[in-house]
Amino acid sequence: MRFRRTRVRAFLAGSTMTMMTAVLVQGGVPAHAAANLAPNPKLETVAGRLPQCWEVKATGRNTGSAKIVTGRGGKRAMQITQTMRVSGWRALVQTRSCAIKKVKAGQRLDLSFLMKSTTPKMSVMFFRQKSDGTWVRWSDHGVGDANDTWHRATVRTGPVPEGTKAVRFGLAISGKGVIATDDYVLTASAARPAKCTNAVACVEGRWRYVSFGDAAPDDGDNDANGYTNPGDQDDEVVKKGVRAMHTVVLRNGKVLLIAGSGNNPKNFNPKGFESLLYDPVTGRYKKIKTPTDMFCAGHVQLPDGRVLIMGGTKKYPSYIQGQSEAYRGWKGEDKSYVFDPNDNKYHQTNNTRDGHWYPSATILGNGDVYSVGGYSDDYTKDGYQRVSRVSEKFKYKKNSKAGGYWLPRRKVKQTPGVNWSTYPSLILMQNGRLFYSGSSVFGHPVKGGDDESNYDHDAKAFIGPGIFNHEKGTYKKVRGLTQPWARDQSASVLLPPAQRQKVMIMGGMDFSKQGPGVAHAHTDIVDLKAGSPRYRRGPDLNAAKVYVSTVLLPDGKVFETGGSLMERKQYVKEAAMFDPKRPNAWERMAPDKIGRTYHNTAVLLPDGRVLAAGSNPASNFYETRLSIYSPPYFFKGPRPRIKSVKKYWAYGATYDIKTNRKIKSAWLMRPGAVTHSSDPNQRAVAPEKLKISGNTSRFKLTNNPNIAPPGWYMLFATDANGVPSVAKWVHIG
Repeated sequence: MRFRRTRVRAFLAGSTMTMMTAVLVQGGVPAHAAANLAPNPKLETVAGRLPQCWEVKATGRNTGSAKIVTGRGGKRAMQITQTMRVSGWRALVQTRSCAIKKVKAGQRLDLSFLMKSTTPKMSVMFFRQKSDGTWVRWSDHGVGDANDTWHRATVRTGPVPEGTKAVRFGLAISGKGVIATDDYVLTASAARPAKCTNAVACVEGRWRYVSFGDAAPDDGDNDANGYTNPGDQDDEVVKKGVRAMHTVVLRNGKVLLIAGSGNNPKNFNPKGFESLLYDPVTGRYKKIKTPTDMFCAGHVQLPDGRVLIMGGTKKYPSYIQGQSEAYRGWKGEDKSYVFDPNDNKYHQTNNTRDGHWYPSATILGNGDVYSVGGYSDDYTKDGYQRVSRVSEKFKYKKNSKAGGYWLPRRKVKQTPGVNWSTYPSLILMQNGRLFYSGSSVFGHPVKGGDDESNYDHDAKAFIGPGIFNHEKGTYKKVRGLTQPWARDQSASVLLPPAQRQKVMIMGGMDFSKQGPGVAHAHTDIVDLKAGSPRYRRGPDLNAAKVYVSTVLLPDGKVFETGGSLMERKQYVKEAAMFDPKRPNAWERMAPDKIGRTYHNTAVLLPDGRVLAAGSNPASNFYETRLSIYSPPYFFKGPRPRIKSVKKYWAYGATYDIKTNRKIKSAWLMRPGAVTHSSDPNQRAVAPEKLKISGNTSRFKLTNNPNIAPPGWYMLFATDANGVPSVAKWVHIG
């Protein structure tokens, strides 16, 4: 956000008019039942030039100042300014003499405070004192974009580590600008729930790792910002396993990992195309004969549980003869297949009407599939890669060996004036229209633009998020998205439950930037049920990242993991949980110890765990180890068990779920089919609760197939503590 100079001067002067306006616009202090652990919380006690218990700390090359200013309502506040920065940060930090000692291992700390700023480059830092008395930096938290009116920021830490004697916190600035702050409230949660079986895992979950015996570890190189850089191993080190660019959960609980040529032109031959079928229950896997290069294809589960796969790589880039700096780009494949879990084979359909490399794939309420985008199977007149302008529709046929067929171009409404870019995230809405969330991979959908000019920031060309009527070809913009041009390789999901029709987009960066682009941590949420849908700012991620993977969980929460700070480098080993019922913050979870950047994926397994796979950094090394995450609900006591439930569910009908003990809710989770941070079909449907009597619960399925498109779903029964059962597979529609 940019400010006019006059506005910044008013900010610096702390004018009474500005402060009073802020009070009217941004509400007051929230009530807190727990004790406030922050010393001198309202900054009214002064010690020298700063409030008592506060000091200035700085790292790197930067200049600035800090002072007491007039705060909201004429009371004291403090302000920190950074006037020049080459590197590092400058922060207002609590003194060691005022460190907070009333904390216990496993507790989370909730901090809220009033602030206003002229820069988005700011964060809250927590420090902890170890058992040997030394102090270490513990965690960092984003606090949103620049905002020159008083507002309340909130952050939540991960669980306090074992051996912590005391903690303290600070507010850091790492760019030219000004931050004013006041009124701190710090509270500690209970150390662990009563039924918790592991103090830390009960709060942040736990990871375990599966190796195919061939994956090389990180090289241990840390850059100046503390990020671990990917290893520089040659890609030929990897001889086994599979490069899991695409991860699909099948209706039998097994996981299809698709590599194709694996982003390696040396494998661009029929013998080099790979898929692997992994069983997370037994740990066994088998290679699957792969007929074409499905690297960067699109995929979606059909209503009968088969997986439709369209597009992929028809040709790798090659240099144009006589032009050392110019090359012919990628060509998209026009072949299409269905993978059948019954025989573990690919069966060919008819071809799509154009080639597609990075196409979207969205299932519709009638079981058909709509697809656009990705690079075509021919070049521009100048010999460069071209984004396909052909809209495709797959007509589903239940009893067909191929699952159906791609319609002729004339039978699909075309949008020839639109460059749909690569993997545009098109989410099915309750009215049957498609919502383009703003997420894509390289560039953004634009009007016009034949090749990579889809990076165009021109407001006239830039489409931006919107509601698309694919039957009529009409488009209605949805405004309000923060930095819409910087959403390359972001993630977007339909928040639980699907009936609420709220979509969140998170992270991303602008790949068109000259030089090293840097990811951001912004999230935004739109209510598609509103009369005039508009994005609103959500809570920032705890770390800026691109290539973020997002998974919906059967307790109604959203889990994010993986990613990197820059394009294919500087891993961000951070994970967090978002609760739509508590939409003000991301809660830190245990991070995956394996760095995962470009081409990483994550999916929900039928037992409630999360499987994370893949990573393809700039060196083109490929990570084949798998990470399996057990969310906190695994450590909160015994899990309920579904004893009986009907396998086939009809729209609008009611069904009884019999369990071994009383439950509170049920979730229908559509199995994942993800690549490049994109799975527009991921959704969690909450059937309507009609009656719970002892161990028998009655639920009603929605009568709207656009809410729950036909297909196989994982049914979880969840108790009052948010602990889910192992899933039973049920078929909807």
